Amino acid sequence: MKLPANPVVSIGIRYKGGESMKRTAEITLTIIGVIINVLVSGGIALIAALFKNESFQEQVKNELENDPSVSVNETDLSMVLDTIGNGSWWVFIASLIGIVLGIIATVFLIGNKKPKPAGILLIIAAVVSVILSVGIDWLSGILFLIAGILSLVRKPKTIIEQ
Repeated sequence: MKLPANPVVSIGIRYKGGESMKRTAEITLTIIGVIINVLVSGGIALIAALFKNESFQEQVKNELENDPSVSVNETDLSMVLDTIGNGSWWVFIASLIGIVLGIIATVFLIGNKKPKPAGILLIIAAVVSVILSVGIDWLSGILFLIAGILSLVRKPKTIIEQ
């Protein structure tokens, strides 16, 4: 008996567990999103530290007082600087949540171990990154959302007997 050139197609094997399914797109988008989150969280941590620094606040106040085109009340300026300092910590926390969820999802996607939980984690990371950061972390949110949808929608190929 002579075997056909492609025995997989003739025998009718169905891939179970998706061992042959590659998740390169999802992993790449997730890693890029995590890198963007790391950069955003580093920048936001720097901004938060600056706006909590008393000498930096005094320098900003002095610069604004010397600018004749700006008329700012001392109390309002202090309140604005404190709000920026406190609000930036929320963005930092949102970025950290995105980083952690993105890393966990990447581990789930490598080897196609758990693509469905990875997709759910990525969608949660996208929502948290965008909403808690008040839109500052929108780029990583979009990347996480695309990777999450791909993880949920893509299925391994089923080979049908011919």
